[in-house]
Formats: sequence, structure tokens, C-alpha cells
Amino acid sequence: MLYEVERCQGIFVDACIRDEAGRLLMLSAYGRDTAIKELLARMQLGAQHQDGLQELTLKPQYNEARSQKVFIGNVKDLDKLSGRLPKCVYGNLNHLWLYNPVILAPVKGADVAWVIEQVPKLPNIQVTKAHQLDPEMVDKIKTRLWAAISHLASIPLLPHWRDPVIAAIEHSMLLRMGQRGHEDINPLLSEPVGDFIVLKVTLDQSKFAQIVTDLVRTGRLDLGSQKVPPTTSGALPAHNPMALAM
Repeated sequence: MLYEVERCQGIFVDACIRDEAGRLLMLSAYGRDTAIKELLARMQLGAQHQDGLQELTLKPQYNEARSQKVFIGNVKDLDKLSGRLPKCVYGNLNHLWLYNPVILAPVKGADVAWVIEQVPKLPNIQVTKAHQLDPEMVDKIKTRLWAAISHLASIPLLPHWRDPVIAAIEHSMLLRMGQRGHEDINPLLSEPVGDFIVLKVTLDQSKFAQIVTDLVRTGRLDLGSQKVPPTTSGALPAHNPMALAM
């Protein structure tokens, strides 16, 4: 589905990803060269000029869908890619990608990573839960999520720990854009435009280490052939499984 951008004649959007507060992370837009240049110039102006843009309103071409608001934030945080499409019945069109580089790789200093996966066309109902996707797609998303977690984590992790660890931090350190019922997310402002699953990992290192320690201590995580005996103390056993995992 294409969305028109209000107050920006000749600009059409087919995909947009926002963070939990509705700030722009990625935008895919089409338009003639002059329209694209005008859009970028007005975004640069921001609040400094009456024609500047601090937010975008994406208006669907079909009445059954609702308009989407996108907060631009600091335009200096955005990178862009653009190119000219092959000539078509609409004339010469350019394709513009605006994106925040944080979505490309985990930000280790901030302990934040984004996982974005395009999925097959989803039902018209609100998409939210991974179990509504086919098992192969769920596994693909979990694999990318685990790679991000492993990159951020200050402790070593074993590959077969993936599912129990993700389940243990799902409600405290993972956000799915567009989800409802979570105090840290606005579902209407964060819902992806387009068929995407968008996950944000925010790793609290001390809490994460304690969660993994507890899972090891209670036997829910093991080292493969060598089981770690449960302990009653607050620390890992002297035979430290984390040291063996490195």
C-alpha cells in the first residue's frame, strides 16, 4: 500500500519504521527529483521555519487504513540513500531511503539493538504475536535476535541457550513495535508501515547476567553433555560454566 505525505505534494511512502515513541527509524519514499529535494530541505529546516517539517503524516490511499504520524526527530541522526528508477508511465521517479544507522548494527555502548524482518503479507488484523507466523519465520527472527543479544552481552553465551534465554527476557528487555499492553511503547505511533516485525533489544547487563546465572543454577541451561548442578547460593558454582563457555 502507498501512503501520500500530507503537505508534501508528489511524495509517496511504501514503508516506514518508527521507534516506541513514533520517531523515524526508516522511511522508503518515491517522488520526482524536485519533490524529493524539497522534502529533504523542509526536514532540515525543522522548527526554524514555517515551512519546516518536524513530523510527517502518511495518508493511506484507501479509506479502510488509518493515517500514520511520524516524528522526524534530529535530522542529523539520519542517513540517506537515493537513486533514479527506470523510466515508467509515471515519468522519472526517484527512490529515497532515510534511515537511522542504529538499525543496521547493535549499539554496544548503549546496549541496544534492532531486529527488523520483512514478513509475508500479514492479515489485516493487528499483527503482534510471533506465534501467528510460520515456524520457519519465527526461527529466522529468533536467530537474528540471538545474534544481536550475543553481540551486546558482556558474558559469553552458548548457541543452544537461545530459546530459554529469549523467553526469560521477553517481557523485560524486548519490545515489539506496535504491541499493545506495554507501558514503554505507544502501539499506534510505533506500528510499522509495511509488512515488518520490528524488535528492540535493550540489555540491562547486570540483570541479564543474573538471569543467565539463575537459569544455569537451576539447571535450565546446561553445557551440553555436562550438566551444571543446582546451587543454593547467590553465586555461580566454583566450577564456573561461564568460564568454560569462552
